[in-house]
Amino acid sequence: MGVHDGKTYLITGVLTKRSIATSVARLVHQDGATILATSFDRARATTLRTLHSVGLEIPVLNYDASSPTGAEELADQVMQHTDVLDGALFAIAGAPKEALNSDLSRATANEVAETLTTSALALSSLAYALSPQLARASESASLVALTFSPHRVWPGYGWMGIAKGTLESIVKHLAVELGPLGIRVNQVDAGPLRTAAARQITSLARAADHFSAIAPLGWDAQDAQPVAEACAMLLSPLLRATTGSTIVVDGGAHLVGGS
Repeated sequence: MGVHDGKTYLITGVLTKRSIATSVARLVHQDGATILATSFDRARATTLRTLHSVGLEIPVLNYDASSPTGAEELADQVMQHTDVLDGALFAIAGAPKEALNSDLSRATANEVAETLTTSALALSSLAYALSPQLARASESASLVALTFSPHRVWPGYGWMGIAKGTLESIVKHLAVELGPLGIRVNQVDAGPLRTAAARQITSLARAADHFSAIAPLGWDAQDAQPVAEACAMLLSPLLRATTGSTIVVDGGAHLVGGS
């Protein structure tokens, strides 16, 4: 029996084969977990095709992270499948084009709000909406968020970089607030990968080359498996006393001076 055998996880953010969420879903499913995935209206067909292509025939629930009622509506859908969740992966980020540039002033207040809501604040809404199901887990349940380099400024990442810093703070606060319910909250800081989202930001493409050049262990921007393995470990009960923490998976690039 694997550490995920008999567990039920909610995985957000499945879009393409290269999505980190797709790799996480495959990994924990192969180890015996039951998976519920999420998507949203205009991406649903793509999510379904991706899951089918990797051999995952699982329920896909509707979840709009930008909607003020999205988390509650998702929790209602989850209850139609299970009243117990052992963990959830928050692998969602999104921003209007004007929020992704080197001039913060170009984004309107509404565009900034959309970026922060979808990419950071939604984690809090999701955590509280799912907390009844998570609190029923037989072992400590786990929420895992994905982030990228929240302590550095990447030109062209704009308000998304600020959202990642906000996400880190939310992770820590949720860890304290939800700990008494037996819910762990952590994040994985993934090195730059050549995902569909990253290809839209020139500086992240350069960052992938930079990390590959300096990482002591090397860094393959085409391989999401190391990041998925870290997420799977945090979802599992093997790290049942770890919360409010960040695991960095970048081949050690963050250790190198000038990086």
